[in-house]
Amino acid sequence: MASFDPDDERVEELSTLQSIYPELAIEPSDPFVAQLELLVAPTTPLRVIFEPENAISRLAYLPSLRLRITLPVEYPATAPPSIKVWTSPPWLPSTTAESLEKEAHSLWEEYGGGQVLFTYISYLQEAAETAFGLAELTLPSILQSDLAAYSTRMKRELFDKETFDCMVCLEPKKGSVCYRMERCNHVFCVACLQDYYNNCIQEGDVNNVKCMSTECGESAGSKKKKQRLISPKELLQIPLALETVERYANIKRKKKIEADPTIIYCPRSWCQGAMRTEKYPKITNVREIDESDSEADEPVKNATEDGKPTAGPEKRRVGTKGMDRLALCEDCTLAFCTVCLASWHGDFVSCQPRDTTQLTEEDQASLNFIMRNTSPCPTCAVPCQKSYGCNHMTCFQCKTHFCYLCSSWLSPDAPYEHFQDPKNKACFQRLMDMAEGDMGMAEGDFGGARGAEQIAAFWDQEAMRIQMDLDADPT
Repeated sequence: MASFDPDDERVEELSTLQSIYPELAIEPSDPFVAQLELLVAPTTPLRVIFEPENAISRLAYLPSLRLRITLPVEYPATAPPSIKVWTSPPWLPSTTAESLEKEAHSLWEEYGGGQVLFTYISYLQEAAETAFGLAELTLPSILQSDLAAYSTRMKRELFDKETFDCMVCLEPKKGSVCYRMERCNHVFCVACLQDYYNNCIQEGDVNNVKCMSTECGESAGSKKKKQRLISPKELLQIPLALETVERYANIKRKKKIEADPTIIYCPRSWCQGAMRTEKYPKITNVREIDESDSEADEPVKNATEDGKPTAGPEKRRVGTKGMDRLALCEDCTLAFCTVCLASWHGDFVSCQPRDTTQLTEEDQASLNFIMRNTSPCPTCAVPCQKSYGCNHMTCFQCKTHFCYLCSSWLSPDAPYEHFQDPKNKACFQRLMDMAEGDMGMAEGDFGGARGAEQIAAFWDQEAMRIQMDLDADPT
């Protein structure tokens, strides 16, 4: 080891600097040479173009800026510090690195030959927040995977070290057990996210699989923006089980298909699969779902003849001809005609549309079961079946408050007055009737359409019983 004077100004400055930056490493063989790494985290993620593919990434973290500081014997009185700046991988342009190195000499001259290391490092830290003045970078594509992996790793490491108050359970949690939402940056603990999303998906309420913050979706105006649903890829990152995310993606797709009047279903009674379509491709791997497709929750906008967009699903074309009538079932691969719903008969055969009022035996049985065993929402007519609890219901689809016994609309401000009004004979003092749900032992008397179905079913059974009694005893 080289000998040195402990009272040397250079030793004192490096020692002081090390107390401020513990990561500063002084070389054992030369006490006047030190190295330091500075975090590069631009306030606005830097746009990076990787050639020759022209792939574009926005990186929130870049590999750290490395400094090698050498203090000559003449420093600080008559000579500036010698600075070497570089990065690994080499993403920083050489011209920018040279400019940063020259800044140390400029500061030394500005300070009139004084100690400038702390000021110089502070300058570099501030410059790193603006990516050293770079608006964008152009780099070889060979660096893309390394830089993207570094940015992701640094983002996670820094997040894990912080402490957050979960916006659901309100408890302080370390970042290592929390998750930051990608779109809005709200932070929740993983346990709360998993409990909520698992319950929503299990119950089929996929429209509520979105950020749980009450502030999410707020805009500068008085109206809130519609919150977008969480993508399957993000649910896997939280993480949720693969089976749960697959159920979520399939239910979302099923809802879109059912809401689209252009979709035709397989005529085979044992299949009933939807026709193949590029609009709703069958999900084979949720990890490969295109982000834009998985989150397209707004109504599809189509252009009218004058070019203006119209909200809502596309209407089925009238007068479908030739091969346009051919459809393939995505489940059983049956080729069938979309007009007459028969097996494909060729594009030169004329056919007549099937009467939509004619239901198959299975369809009629399903409709009868729904009419007898569910209460429809008075606003959107979605059939609902109670599993437990009181008879004050809230529709999953449109959030309407209604009575489960008679399907009457209830005021959201005073929903229980309906069960306290003697004029409502069918529901008076019956708030907790059938608290165990429709599957409970006790059967209830209903009003409205469901009550009419009950009465009709009762008299059908009575008529059948009377007829059987007459057949058994004709006298």
